[in-house]
Amino acid sequence: MKHIKFLIFTIVFFFAGMATALAQGPGFDDDVVDEVPLDGGVSALVIAGAAYGAKKLKDMKKKK
Repeated sequence: MKHIKFLIFTIVFFFAGMATALAQGPGFDDDVVDEVPLDGGVSALVIAGAAYGAKKLKDMKKKK
């Protein structure tokens, strides 16, 4: 019985969320720019990822 209640709750929650998502408008007006600004934030994440990977490789070599 517990599983059936959970299943019914999940289905109702899913369909209620879908109704809300479908109620949204078609998108932005024509005057909104759709470009994504790739600036220093993405560069910092790439550099941090490279540094983290280099540290992990160094630690793996040191462990052997």
